[in-house]
Amino acid sequence: SGAWTLRLRRYVPLGLIPLWTFFAPNPARADSRLIWREEHGSRWDCWRELHLGFAPAKSRWLVNPELILNKAVVDLVSSLLRVRLEQQDRSALLSSAYLTLLSIVLTQPRRTGSSSIQFAIVRTSAGTHARRVDVAFLSEVHDIVDSVTHVC
Repeated sequence: SGAWTLRLRRYVPLGLIPLWTFFAPNPARADSRLIWREEHGSRWDCWRELHLGFAPAKSRWLVNPELILNKAVVDLVSSLLRVRLEQQDRSALLSSAYLTLLSIVLTQPRRTGSSSIQFAIVRTSAGTHARRVDVAFLSEVHDIVDSVTHVC
């Protein structure tokens, strides 16, 4: 794929053929997942995972806007984890990655009567014996207003 892709990229303008480097120099060893939960009164719902889906299989090879959304969330998660490691205080809460992930979570459908929302980033990896799940980041609890369904 490497030499063939490079030859093809010379003839396709604007970099429309991506150059994938999944395995070099540092392959991913774990998947990051964005999850959230809502509070109703004094009780928290179960955690739910963000699923953006994929385009239908028949057109996925040509157009797949959901892939862009999935990649954006992966990049935001990576950015937030990097900011959190660099800054040990609460300033990560003001980062664009944190605020965008919070906005994405707030735009998800939720039950009527939700009073608060919280999100987390969990990392899953397959070990030699079983799947391992680690909490990489836990957000603050944010109060929400039921009438607001989108954050701009």
